[in-house]
Amino acid sequence: MKIKDTLIIAVEFKDNPGARDREDGPNSGQEFLEDVFLTRFNKAVEENYIILIDLDGVWGYPSSFVSGSFGKLSMERGSEILLKHLQFKSDKNPIRIDKVLNEIKNPTPKK
Repeated sequence: MKIKDTLIIAVEFKDNPGARDREDGPNSGQEFLEDVFLTRFNKAVEENYIILIDLDGVWGYPSSFVSGSFGKLSMERGSEILLKHLQFKSDKNPIRIDKVLNEIKNPTPKK
């Protein structure tokens, strides 16, 4: 499968990701998932391609943001489909990739 889309979170969303849910404050994982990411992910699945997610350019990724976006989608759709259609990049802080992949593989349920 080929990469046919690139999503740079710092440019296409915010450079300061927030908490898990919209009710928790601005720039939430839920806001990112629903307003930016989900439509593009669904298109990648339908058209069978990979989205490259660039994790650089942000102040950091709170675990609640990662859980409220990638983790939530993983619980809803299954980790296999996310891992098939997503590739992650972080030249500045490669540990971010591990953090996101771990959340996809072992999503944290909302408490």
